Amino acid sequence: MAGAEKLIEKIIGDAQHDAEKYWNEAEQKKHEMRDKLNKDIDKRKTEIDRMSDEAVRENKKRMAAVYDLEYRKQLLYAKQEMMAEAKALAMKRLSSLSDDQYLTLLKQRLIDCASSGQGGIIVAKNEKRIGSDFLRDVNKTLKSAHGAGEVQLLRETKEMTGGFVYVDGGLEIDVSLEALLNEAWQQSETDVAAVLFGA
Repeated sequence: MAGAEKLIEKIIGDAQHDAEKYWNEAEQKKHEMRDKLNKDIDKRKTEIDRMSDEAVRENKKRMAAVYDLEYRKQLLYAKQEMMAEAKALAMKRLSSLSDDQYLTLLKQRLIDCASSGQGGIIVAKNEKRIGSDFLRDVNKTLKSAHGAGEVQLLRETKEMTGGFVYVDGGLEIDVSLEALLNEAWQQSETDVAAVLFGA
């Protein structure tokens, strides 16, 4: 389990690194936008100065508020975009694990799920790496640890990106790559944001 979490953390770390590059570009655009907005404000201020003192004060406040709101909206959108990009990069890396890393990760997760030594797994429609050898290995480990090792590959498949859904009676545990990434992402989202945005 610890090895699987370290692997997912490494993948998220690599995605953070790539996303930092995209964030730096967004930061540059943000500064350019801020400069342009400040020039626009200065131009508008010159026009407003021709008006009465009271109108000048009111218009300055209103224009500053409008530009500030627009700036904040665009900054928030850029941050959300960078977080989505970091997560997409993490999923891409997770999906392209070597067969050995992929099967080791899923084997440990299946052993954790199937403590009864029974049940079945529903794999992704395009799954080619999980097969009889994988289950034979898992069942051997389960049998020595729990006295039973009868997990089966179910005929049903599911639309998901890799992994499987473990089924035992009424219990279903989603161990798709999406579920693994979402679990790790929830635990590290604040750290990812801190790396990307210095928050």
